Amino acid sequence: MNADDVQLHESYEYEGVCLPNDVLRSTMDDLKTFHVRQDDVFVDSFPKSGTTWTLEIASAVLHDGDIDALNTTHNFERGPFLEMTVGGHQNRDLPRTHKMLAEAPMSSPRLIKSHLPVQLLPPQVWKKKVKVIYVIRNPKDVVVSYFHHYRLFAPRDNLQFDDHFEMFMEGTNHYGKWWDHDIKFYQRRHLDHILFLRFEEMKNDLRGTVKQISEFLGKSFSDEILDAITDHCTFENMKKNPMANPDTMIKEFLGKDIPDGQSFMRKGIVGGWKTSLSKAQSKALGDVCREKLKGTGLSFDDI
Repeated sequence: MNADDVQLHESYEYEGVCLPNDVLRSTMDDLKTFHVRQDDVFVDSFPKSGTTWTLEIASAVLHDGDIDALNTTHNFERGPFLEMTVGGHQNRDLPRTHKMLAEAPMSSPRLIKSHLPVQLLPPQVWKKKVKVIYVIRNPKDVVVSYFHHYRLFAPRDNLQFDDHFEMFMEGTNHYGKWWDHDIKFYQRRHLDHILFLRFEEMKNDLRGTVKQISEFLGKSFSDEILDAITDHCTFENMKKNPMANPDTMIKEFLGKDIPDGQSFMRKGIVGGWKTSLSKAQSKALGDVCREKLKGTGLSFDDI
């Protein structure tokens, strides 16, 4: 694939939500009737909130902690990205992920990744009450991580952080307003088929998160297996694992090496925003956070 075919940085509006061009309008239309299996497991989040990390944990759990089996297939293939076809906007011959999910003989349960907000997920997700794991992250860390994500996929755009920050504040970045995304899932956190996680708590107690996800998916593991999954899913081990780090697939998608110093898995820390946001930006985002979340019960520390 030619790197210029990738349109992840360009966007259009679909039912009030800004989506990347490579999330095709035809795909979004198809998802309205997408067949969801009763035992499907969705991992969803606003971008750069811990989706890949959570997906790897869920995949390890569904593989019963068989780390050798995990390392034979890339994370992208074990948890297909429902709505995204990288390069699909320019290259209409590329297979659509949602069609491959429907047609390929994938074993059950299927693990499916998405960044779609509540209202754009396939309606059968809610009708059939399939399991959804949703993870949120402090928006100050999200905005910084999202900027580096854009720069990784679209370096020729020379996006400046101040411009990106304004898009984030206005909700005109890909996948729309982060507060709408988080709030609508937060309001469903009490549903039996929803597991609501926080990035910061995952960092603080990864093993506890592994156990929580295991129980949510109906698994009961020995301490040995829980420890093995926890070790496999540390940021450091995932970053150096070519079957867990998206860099491996990004090189293939873009048809070129990733520049030194850049990576899909960059730092994976809590509070990294403190060295990136100005005092004015930190205050402005904190003010928006408090305004948008007021009365919802949802809050973030260190805002």
